[in-house]
Amino acid sequence: MIPERRKPRRTTHLRGLIVLIDGSRNFECRIEDVSLSGARIFVDAADKVPAHCYLLITGKEVAFEANMVWTREHEYGLKFANRLPLVELRSGPLQFLRQLKLELLRT
Repeated sequence: MIPERRKPRRTTHLRGLIVLIDGSRNFECRIEDVSLSGARIFVDAADKVPAHCYLLITGKEVAFEANMVWTREHEYGLKFANRLPLVELRSGPLQFLRQLKLELLRT
């Protein structure tokens, strides 16, 4: 039996980007639904979501540090561990997230 979610999820069908913690690799995903605490995403068969990653979502000005909590074929459940406003990432070690978000918007 699956426990009830604490936060209701909203269906979205948005584009997103999964980014490895060190920024060395990223790949696109489709975000099916999202809540304040997490998201359900789909990725291509060739891509595997790591246990700990960042999620960038079109239309959101934040990066989410996330942990993968479940998987089913190409579908993944992510729980948000940290919310990083992109405006605060203009410099420092995580500025690559802001740059990737800008590139995601251009495509």
